[in-house]
Amino acid sequence: MNARRIAALSLLAFAGLAVWPAGQAPASMAASAQSSDDAELRKTKASNLRSLSKRVTLDVKDQPISDVFEFIARVTGADLEPIFLDDEGFEGIDPETPITIRATDMPALSLLERVLARAQQIEKPTSNYTWQFTDIGSIEFGPKSVLNRNQVVELYDIADLMYIVPRFEDAPEFDLSSALQSSQGGGGGTSPFQNSGSQDPDEPLEDRVQKLIDLIETTVEPEQWVSSGGEGASVNMFGNSLVITAPDYVHRQIAGYSFWPSRLQQVRTVDGRRQMHIRPDSPARSKP
Repeated sequence: MNARRIAALSLLAFAGLAVWPAGQAPASMAASAQSSDDAELRKTKASNLRSLSKRVTLDVKDQPISDVFEFIARVTGADLEPIFLDDEGFEGIDPETPITIRATDMPALSLLERVLARAQQIEKPTSNYTWQFTDIGSIEFGPKSVLNRNQVVELYDIADLMYIVPRFEDAPEFDLSSALQSSQGGGGGTSPFQNSGSQDPDEPLEDRVQKLIDLIETTVEPEQWVSSGGEGASVNMFGNSLVITAPDYVHRQIAGYSFWPSRLQQVRTVDGRRQMHIRPDSPARSKP
């Protein structure tokens, strides 16, 4: 795998989740993700996100969802690929799903996410619609079960996360009287330091790695992991890295996007689940 990008990974920034033994958490809860994206592909992805940052106004009632998607693509110029239900029963969004929505000066990305959420409620609450990038940088959206077919392999360097800062809980006691006696006697005698024995509190590396894997699988798209009976994502250890095979929307929840400003990527925790919210950029407001 030809790895060319570095992306921030904030796996453990969840309130109330403590997976490291007390006093052993590394100073920086960060790792790196390496991706095969080249510079041109990153540029294309960033361009599509910026296009969806354009603010739009829309007020429709019972409009076919396919028309709404077409409106977003036409107004923003973004390269969008909706996954529609076809005549052969291929899973997807019903293009005739009626959408009623009002959006005033809203970023197109936020509108798209609202429309997908609305369609999910109308059609099938278990479909779990979302969006992700394709391997050519366009944005596809539809059921996660379909998006899962487009998986990519990412390497996440966890060496820093696995490092444990030594603890010095059994500091030796200093016996002043013993020290004075030794100095008066010209040497010899017993050591002034008592109880200087120490124990190694470190967990086995395998256990620490497994805790990290468990944390990822229980907080990032938990239904999608093979270990939980899903078909969307799997993780293995290789050297100092986690090798995660998953669709783009899962990788987004883990590490965000290296080509998008960090100030526009917000980590949320909803019902114990990690969500990476990609915020639109702030271009000029659209004209009425």
